[in-house]
Amino acid sequence: MRLHNTARNYFRKRGLELASPTTRALTTPLAAWARQKIRLEGRPFSFEGHEYLRAIYDDQSSHVVLSKAAQIGGTTWALLRSLHACLQGLNVGYYFPTRTDVLDFSRSRVGPFLAENPFLARRMADTDTVGLKRIGDANLYFRGMKSSVGMKSIPLDMLVFDELNEATPEARELAMERIAHSQFKRVIELSNPSLPNYGIDEQYERSDQRHWTLECGCGAWTSLEKEFPAKLGREVRVIRRHEDGAYFRACRKCGRELDLSRGEWVAEYPDRPVHGYRISQLFSPMVDPGEILEEYRTTRFPDKFYNFKIGVPWADLERRLDPGTVLALRGTLPPAREKFPGVVMGVDTGKDLHVVVLRRHSDDDHHQVLVDLVICRQFGDLDALMAKHGVERCVIDGLPETHATREFAGRHRGKVFLCFFQHSLHGAAAWDTSKQEVRINRTEVLDASRAIVREKNLTLPRHHAHLELFAKHMSCDAKVLKEDAETGAKEYRYIKTAGENHFSLAFTYALTAASKVASTPAVAFSTYDKREEARRRLRAEQRYLAFGASRRF
Repeated sequence: MRLHNTARNYFRKRGLELASPTTRALTTPLAAWARQKIRLEGRPFSFEGHEYLRAIYDDQSSHVVLSKAAQIGGTTWALLRSLHACLQGLNVGYYFPTRTDVLDFSRSRVGPFLAENPFLARRMADTDTVGLKRIGDANLYFRGMKSSVGMKSIPLDMLVFDELNEATPEARELAMERIAHSQFKRVIELSNPSLPNYGIDEQYERSDQRHWTLECGCGAWTSLEKEFPAKLGREVRVIRRHEDGAYFRACRKCGRELDLSRGEWVAEYPDRPVHGYRISQLFSPMVDPGEILEEYRTTRFPDKFYNFKIGVPWADLERRLDPGTVLALRGTLPPAREKFPGVVMGVDTGKDLHVVVLRRHSDDDHHQVLVDLVICRQFGDLDALMAKHGVERCVIDGLPETHATREFAGRHRGKVFLCFFQHSLHGAAAWDTSKQEVRINRTEVLDASRAIVREKNLTLPRHHAHLELFAKHMSCDAKVLKEDAETGAKEYRYIKTAGENHFSLAFTYALTAASKVASTPAVAFSTYDKREEARRRLRAEQRYLAFGASRRF
C-alpha cells in the first residue's frame, strides 16, 4: 500500500509538471505545431523550399540570434514562435524600432494571419488591440523601442527584437530588464545585418555561429555565404553556369551543382550557449543565383547587396576605419622627449580619462603628430600632462562629468574648453571664451578626424603602449545613413559598434583644439616655456659644434 501511494504521488507530481507552462514550452516542437495547425497565404504551412528553417523552428535554446537576408521567412518564424510561447503560458514582448513599425506589422501581418488561422483567433480573450493580444492565459505585447515608456512596467518571459539594427543598444538593454524576474528568460533577436560588430552582427559574433553547410556527392561541404567573396570584383566560384545558360549553386571543391535541401547547420563554436544562425538568399531556391551574380557585378550599393542579398555585414573605409589603416601611419619619429609649439590635448571622460596629445608637424601645419596616449583616473593627472607637454589648448568632453571638467577648465583659463555636440550647428566650431565652451556638429567633426587618417596627415610614434588600443578605438565609430521614422528625412550619423571608442573621441577633441591653435599662429608660442626653449636651442648648438661646424646655430 505504501509503495502504491508513493507511485501515485510520483505520477501526480509528474503529471502536474508535464502540464506546467515551463515543461510544455520546452517540449512542444514548434515545427510540428506549425505543420499541423498553421496556414500561410492560403496554403498549409510547409518547409518546402525553406529546408534551412526547419532546424531553427525546432531550436529550443533560450537565446536565438538570426542574422538574415531579406525575404527568407525570419519574421514569420519569430511571430509563430511568439504565438506558440503564448499558448504555453508565457508572456511575450515583441519589439520593433518605432511605434510606426508596430502599427504596420500589427495591421499588415498579424491581423491577416489571425484571420487565416481562426483557431488562434478563438483563443484570444477580450483584449485585442494593435499593441496587445491576449492569447489563452498569456499576453503578447507589441512595442516600439524609440520611447522608453513602452518598455517599462511589463513583466515578460520572452523578448523578441525584430529589426534589431534599427534600434539603439541602450533601448535593447532597457528592454532586457523586462525578463529579469522571469524563470524562463527567453530572447529572440533577428535583423538584416548592417555594419560588422554592430547590432545583430555583434550578437551573432557572441553566439555559436552556425552556418548552413551543403553536402556534395564528392564528399566536400560548402557554406555558400562563407565562400562568397567578401569584396566586389573577385571571382565568384560558388555560382556557375550550365551549358543551357541557367545558373546554379556550385560545390567549392568540384564545381558540381549542390542540392539546397541536403544541408546541416554547423556551429563554429558549439560550446557557446547562444545559438546563432546566418541566413542568405543563396540558400533559397526561390532566388535565381544568376540574379545574385548579376547584382554582385553591377551594384552601386555594395552595402545593400551584402546586407540584404548575402545576409552578411559590410563596411568600407569611407564609413569605418580599420585598425590596420590606423597602424599603417606609424612613422620613423621617436616618442617626443622635448616640448614643441602647437601642442594640443583631447580628453574623453568616463570611468577613466582617455587622453590624446598632438602637435603640429614641423614641416606641415596641416599634418599632426601623435605625441602621447594616456589613460588616467584623476583630473589632477590632467594638470600634470598640461605642464609636461606644454599644452596650448585642450578640449575635453563636457558630459557627463560637468562639475569636475569645469573645475579643471577653471584652473587653466584660456586653455581648456568643454566640448558639447550640437546637431543643428554646421560648419566651423563655435568657441565661447567667456564660458570656456566649444560647440561642434558631431558628424562633421568625426568626418574630419577620419579624413586626416585616410589622407595620411597623421604620424604615429613607432612604439607606444596604447597604440594598438588607439587603433581599435578608432575603428569602433562607423558612419550610417539614418532615416527619420516620421518625416522620412535621411542623414548620416556616426554610431558606436562593439567595443569602446574613448581614444577615438579624445583624438577628435584634440583635432578640434588643433584647428583653433593652427588658425592663430601668431600666438602659438605665447604659452610656451621660454626656459625650456632656450635649453633646447643650447643642446642643438652643442650638437652642431660637435660635428665641426664653422658657424654658430
